[in-house]
Amino acid sequence: MKPWLEHILANPENGNPLKLDPSDGQLHDADNHTFAVDGDVPVFVEQKPTPENKFDYTSHYTADAEVFDYFAEETDPLQSKHLTLLRKTVTNCVPEQSKLLLDVGCGCAFVAKTFANSGKKIVSADIAIANAKKALQHYPAPNHAAVVADAYKLPFANNTFDCIVASEIIEHTIDPRAFVKALTEKLKPSGLLIISTPYKEKIAYSLCIHCNCKTPHNAHLHSFDKEKIKQLTNDLPVNVEAMQLVGNKAIIKLRIINPLYHLGYGTWHLTDRLANRILPRAEHFLITIRKTA
Repeated sequence: MKPWLEHILANPENGNPLKLDPSDGQLHDADNHTFAVDGDVPVFVEQKPTPENKFDYTSHYTADAEVFDYFAEETDPLQSKHLTLLRKTVTNCVPEQSKLLLDVGCGCAFVAKTFANSGKKIVSADIAIANAKKALQHYPAPNHAAVVADAYKLPFANNTFDCIVASEIIEHTIDPRAFVKALTEKLKPSGLLIISTPYKEKIAYSLCIHCNCKTPHNAHLHSFDKEKIKQLTNDLPVNVEAMQLVGNKAIIKLRIINPLYHLGYGTWHLTDRLANRILPRAEHFLITIRKTA
């Protein structure tokens, strides 16, 4: 485990600092609470099987990471190019002066991929140990660490990070407002939270053959627009700095995305933004939120 990661870890229940005990390889706090370390990855979430006929998001996403390889290449060429635009736009929002980053729900760890060779320290956090371990395997670097954690109970002291990225996560959460609140608490004053999510998504449902319940496709529980984002941040010590649409649907469906991809990110991004001003129908929505206190 990276020494610098140990220095910022805290018990997610009480905020006590944690220390690695070489004798048992576990993390301990002053009250003798212990947390396991699996290889280089501290684990703060029990990896448990899915309860029968009952939804449990920890179990669901643990199993999800075992079934689906988030690091596999996207097979749809148009979707692959769109994801390139989205991820580049997300990482371009990370302030140059940010030195300590947290990627919540890291998935394929594109944030670590982008900054692994920079002077920034990156923590890839995921609720599934499979994703956390793969993040380190794919992007090994002295400045890259990973943890297994619940976004609502992150194992860090408040006011720790310069920047937090939560890309394509908030639509999966049970309580989006509590999610935003939990993340902003871990930001330093003036720190930046970067969120991306599908824009005005019409969530499709099917009837689950196992539980006979209405089930949302892709496990998306919420759809967002500008007003819903503003409602999430009301009364929080934050300022919504910008909201931009990414991935104009016409550009994608008409395959204009193909020549734009080859023209480079700058031209592509500018064209996409202009198209979304004329026809504001985008696949995704990117929000930057500044902590004010």
